[in-house]
Amino acid sequence: MTPEVEDRLVSFVKERSRGLSELEIGWYGGEPLLQVDKIQRLTERIKAILNPECSYSASIVTNGYLLTPEVAETLAACDVKMAQITLDGSRKDHDSRRFLRNGQPTYDAILDNVSKVTHLLDISIRCNVDAHNIAGAGDLLDALEEKGLKNKVGFYLAPVDNINDTCPSDSSCFSMEAFSREELDFYSHAVDRGFYVDLTVRFDPAICGAVCAGSFVVDPEGYLYKCWDEIGMRERCVGTLAEGPRMNAQLVQWLNYEPSDHECEECFAYPSCMGGCPNHALHGGSKQCVSQRYQVRQRMILTEKAQRLLSELDSAHV
Repeated sequence: MTPEVEDRLVSFVKERSRGLSELEIGWYGGEPLLQVDKIQRLTERIKAILNPECSYSASIVTNGYLLTPEVAETLAACDVKMAQITLDGSRKDHDSRRFLRNGQPTYDAILDNVSKVTHLLDISIRCNVDAHNIAGAGDLLDALEEKGLKNKVGFYLAPVDNINDTCPSDSSCFSMEAFSREELDFYSHAVDRGFYVDLTVRFDPAICGAVCAGSFVVDPEGYLYKCWDEIGMRERCVGTLAEGPRMNAQLVQWLNYEPSDHECEECFAYPSCMGGCPNHALHGGSKQCVSQRYQVRQRMILTEKAQRLLSELDSAHV
């Protein structure tokens, strides 16, 4: 962001924060830790213009390579409470996909960073999987134990989604039903090894920030979007920081979204997923079911087993 866009962002927040009881910011990229100075500056400026009754919190999505203890301390001072760190499966698979410009690996450096900052930030590791790297996903559990991170950080599997045609013609992306089987197998293995996981199905009436009136994604040039999967699709923008939101067809579509699908309404999982991802429903040509629709009985049994494990761990520490 240029200084001009930063100014517009602060003005945008100031204009829309009147009467708010809570403001939540998610720092996102690209790689947001390349711009820690901007995170500091914007945090100070935004907090300074909030009314005293408005609480402030923040999170960050990062690859973790630059998340040193010094950077984590800076983020914590900026009220960043949680960091989602993205890995692509096993050490071998990750380093074949997420390497430095000079070809050097990043997997161990990322987990070394994580091991040094868990006292400063709540860490959640998102492990992206597809048909090519799912076989090695369990190696993440080995790495967490190796780095002393067992039950100190959260972790979960996420299927690679076909955003911007990321999946090649060999259909490496999972269907959600196929992913649910892999997911259950992974978590079963984790619980057997003493890792705590929570697969509880919860009701989320908000569905997604994209369909909430007060939620926006801002790109570096100051364009506004409702869904972060749409960044760079200028035809999907819903306004600018300078002009504010425009009541165009895109914004109306998001704000009028209702998960009204007869098949969904008859599904037992409907109260927990509310029809799945709105972006898929609006622009993907079809809805995308969530993984908890499948293997639900096994998920409940596994969660109960994990909760017993947690109780046993708590008792052992008394």
